[in-house]
Amino acid sequence: MKSSPHLSKFPKSESALRAVQLCAGAIAIGLIFWHLQFSTSAICCGDFDGYYHIKWSRLLWESLRNRSFPPLFTWLPFTTLDPQHYVDHHLLFHFFQMPFTWFGDLRLGAKISATIFASVAVFSCYWLLVRYRIRYSLVWLLALLACSAPFLYRLNMAKAPPFAIIYLVIAIHLLFSKKYWPLLPLGFIFALTYDMFVLLILAAFIWTAVIGWTEQRFEWRPLVCVLLEQQLG
Repeated sequence: MKSSPHLSKFPKSESALRAVQLCAGAIAIGLIFWHLQFSTSAICCGDFDGYYHIKWSRLLWESLRNRSFPPLFTWLPFTTLDPQHYVDHHLLFHFFQMPFTWFGDLRLGAKISATIFASVAVFSCYWLLVRYRIRYSLVWLLALLACSAPFLYRLNMAKAPPFAIIYLVIAIHLLFSKKYWPLLPLGFIFALTYDMFVLLILAAFIWTAVIGWTEQRFEWRPLVCVLLEQQLG
């Protein structure tokens, strides 16, 4: 029995619709963050940490080129951040920023990197909605972009928080896919990028609790992966 030509085209039409949704969402997200970031000549948005991050990323890059990694942090000698005790809690974030220090203007590099990282963070949330076929995904995207001005500003500050969202979205996808072992390297990367990696542990605990409530069994693997990473780290 041959299937209807209309039915055979349905999966392709659905895939095309999802691609259009993702493209439209990406454009809208990018334009909003670009507008926020370049509505001022300074690094958005009223916070000075972005200047530290981009400058330190540049110094890390120069130390790698000169084979003198890591450089000494000498600017706060009378604080807990003196050269002997300084620890870079956002090391991987600074590596992600390095290509943007190749601009002649570090401020411009920080602004472009902030726009890209913030856009990817929000887009990852939208991708999750589309991937799991949540109804009215464009409405949810509008709600996300209009929910809070401080949320948009904080993502746009040329700091590490956007990566927390990106990593958590990846973790959620892995949990729903029941692919638990990749949580181990993800947790390691998370800890090297941003010091809020404890959110990954919280997500694993919530997942275990939900599985225990709905399926009446103890799902130990995500907990072991994220806790093992903390021990190894």
